Amino acid sequence: MTMEIKFLKANGSYDTKINDKTSEYEGITWAEIVKLTENPQQKEKLEAAFIIPSTYRNYDGRSHEAQRLHGEYYMLAIDVDSGNLDINYIIGGIETICGDVAMIGYSSSSATPDDRKWRVMIPIKEKLNGEAYSLFQIAFFELLGEKGINCDYVLSRNGQVIYLPNVPSSKRDENNKPVFYQYNIRRAKVMNLTNDHPISIRATENRIKQEEAHRVLEEERKKRQIDKAQKLAENPDQIFPIDEFNARHSVEDMLLRYGYDRLGGSDQWKSPYQTTKSYATKNYGDYWVSMSGTDAANGVGNLKGNDKAAYCWGDAFTLFCHYEHDGNIDAAVKSYGQEINPTKQNKAINPFEEFQEIQKHPKMTKEQESVNEQKQEKTLLNTVFLPKDAQPILQANYLIKGWLGKQQMSVIYGPSNVGKSFLCLDMAWCVASNENWQGARVNGGAVLYLATEGGLTFHNRIYALTEKYGRSDVPLYIRPSPVDLLHPEASLKELGMLCQEIEQQSGKISLIVVDTLSRAMAGGNENGPEDMTAFIANVDALREFTKAHIMIVHHSGKDTAAGARGHSSLRAATDAEIELHVDDNIRFARATKQRDMETGSEFAFKLKVISLGMDQDGDDVTTVTINKAEEEDIKDAKRKPPTKNANKAINAFRQLRDEKVGEKNPSGAGWPESGRYWCIDIDKFKEYFLGQLTVTNKSGTWSETINWLENNGYIHINDNKIGFITKDFILRD
Repeated sequence: MTMEIKFLKANGSYDTKINDKTSEYEGITWAEIVKLTENPQQKEKLEAAFIIPSTYRNYDGRSHEAQRLHGEYYMLAIDVDSGNLDINYIIGGIETICGDVAMIGYSSSSATPDDRKWRVMIPIKEKLNGEAYSLFQIAFFELLGEKGINCDYVLSRNGQVIYLPNVPSSKRDENNKPVFYQYNIRRAKVMNLTNDHPISIRATENRIKQEEAHRVLEEERKKRQIDKAQKLAENPDQIFPIDEFNARHSVEDMLLRYGYDRLGGSDQWKSPYQTTKSYATKNYGDYWVSMSGTDAANGVGNLKGNDKAAYCWGDAFTLFCHYEHDGNIDAAVKSYGQEINPTKQNKAINPFEEFQEIQKHPKMTKEQESVNEQKQEKTLLNTVFLPKDAQPILQANYLIKGWLGKQQMSVIYGPSNVGKSFLCLDMAWCVASNENWQGARVNGGAVLYLATEGGLTFHNRIYALTEKYGRSDVPLYIRPSPVDLLHPEASLKELGMLCQEIEQQSGKISLIVVDTLSRAMAGGNENGPEDMTAFIANVDALREFTKAHIMIVHHSGKDTAAGARGHSSLRAATDAEIELHVDDNIRFARATKQRDMETGSEFAFKLKVISLGMDQDGDDVTTVTINKAEEEDIKDAKRKPPTKNANKAINAFRQLRDEKVGEKNPSGAGWPESGRYWCIDIDKFKEYFLGQLTVTNKSGTWSETINWLENNGYIHINDNKIGFITKDFILRD
C-alpha cells in the first residue's frame, strides 16, 4: 500500500450515487484519516463521513455485491463495542498477532467513559479482493476473540461502512471540547500478510474447512437424490414428508423462525446456541452449514468432522426436527406426515368442501339455513339462460382494460429478476386504489396479495409505492407467508375466511395475486398433469368462492420461447397470459393470450432504484418501483443490433461529430424537432466512411450499410444530410 491510495468515502447516510452511473464517490488517503483521528469531525450520525476500506469508488461502490466483485482492499478493520476495554489493551492484543505495525484506534461517537467502544484500522501492503477480504477479516476476528477481544463480525461484509472519527455537538462540552474521545496512532511499518502470517494461516484453514464441508455435503446430497429416485421408481405414488416440508419451507424461513441472528443482508447467521459474535451458519439456499462447535455439540442437524473440527449441516426440515422435536426424526416425520398425507379416501377431495363451513352466514339459525337451501333448490334455473333470453352485453367486464378481465384467471410469467413481482404489485396497487394503470382504465376493488416468497421485503416494496403514489389509504392486503394451493385441505379454508374478513372491512375483493406458483404448489410437480390440474382446481374453487380475478406469478422455462414453465393444462385453463422479457435493460410486458380481449397489449418499463434509508449497520436499504420507459429507450431496445459495417458507420459518424463536422438539424418539413440531432452532409460522411473500409466493393458496401441503417431505424436522411437518431445521439443542452 502507498499513502496515495484512496479509499471510498461518503459524506453521510444520504450520500448515494446509485442513480447516476457516471458518478464516483470521493476518496480519502490513509494520511488524511490519520489527521482526522487527531481532529475528529463534528457531525450528527446521519451526516457523518464514513469509508469503505476499498479503492473501488464507482457509482455502486456502496453495494456489497459490487465490492465483492470489484473491490480492492488495503486495510483490515475492527469494531469492538462490548467489554468496555481499554484501547491500549486492544492494540496490545493486535500486536501479539500482527507485530509492530501501523494502525489507528479511536473511540466511536456513541462511546462514554463507562461504555467504551472502539474502531481500529490497520493498513496492509498487498491488496485483497472481495472474497479474500471477508475471509481475512473473519480470521482476524477469531484470533482476537481468543484473546478476549470480541469484534463485530458485520465488518466482514464487503460493503460495510466504517464511520470516521466523529464527536457530534451533543457529545461536546460548553467549550466545544469532546466529553469523551480517545485515540491511539501507531506509526510503524505497513502490515504484510505473508503466507506464514497468523491471519493468513487461519484464513486458509477456514477456507479449506469450508470447501471440504461443501464437497462432502454435495456428495451426500447427490447420494440422497439417487436413493429417492430409486424409491420413486419402485413406488411412483410415494410422498416423502421431508421433501414436502423442504418444498414448503425455505431454510431462511426456518432460521428466522428459530431465532437465528442474520449478519446484515448476507447469507451468514448466528444460532441461539452461539456464545461468540461469529456468524458461523451459512445458508446455501437448499441447505445450511454451521462451522460452530457449539451447534455441533448441541446436536443441531447432521454432525460431521471430528472433535477438533466438528461441524454440522442440514436443511429446513432438520431445523424443524431439532427445535420442535428434540432431534427425534421419527417423531418429526410422523408429525408432519399426518399433516400432509392424511388417510386417502376412495374419492377425490372436492376443494369446494373446504368452503362449506364458512359460506353459511354465522348468524343464521338452522331453520333459516334450511329455508335458504330450499330457496336455492327452487331457483337453480336462474343459473342458466335460453337463446330467447340472450341480449348483447355492451358493458366491458374488465378489471384492467386490455389486460385483465373480472373473475378470470391470469398468469404473468418471465425469467428470474425480470421484475414480475414489481409489475404485479404496481397493478395490484392501481386495482386497489381504482386508479388507471399505465393509461389503462381500471374497475377495481380490494386486493389480496399472497406473497409466498420475499417475506418481509414486501414491507419495503409497499412503502415505496406509498411514496410513489402519494397515499397509503389503499385496500391492498399483503400476506407475506407461505400458502399451499396444491392440497385443498391445507390453506383454502383459511384463505376463504381471510377473504370474508377483508370483504367485511373493505368491500368485495376484485383481485387475488398468487406470487409465485412454484411456492404455492408446495412441492408439487409443475410438469405433471395430476399436480397441475389439482392446483388449477383449487385456484378455481377460490375464484368461485370470492368472485375475484386470480393472478398467478410464474417463471418461464429454460427455453423462454416455449412460454411459462410446467404442464400445458395451466395455459389451457388461463384466461389471460402476460409474458415479461428484457431487451437492452428495458422490460416488456406483453399480453400473449386473451380469452375475451384482443391480444398484443404491450407495456415497456424500467426498474427505478429507491433508497429507503440506512439499516442498523449503516448500509443503504433499497427497493425498486416500475417506471414507464421513454419512447426513445423503447425504440433502441427493439432495434436489431448493428452489423459489423453498421458499427463502422456509427463510429465514423461519431468521429466526424466530435470534430464538429456538420451541424444541428434544422427545422421544417421532413426534420425532427429542431436541434435535436446532429446531421452531416451525406457526401462528406460517405467520403469519410469509404476511407475506413478495406473491402474491394466499397460502393456496394456503402449502399448496403445505409439501407440497413435506414430500414432498422438508426438514421434519418433529408435534404442530402444524414443524422443518427438513436437515443445516444440525442443532443443534450
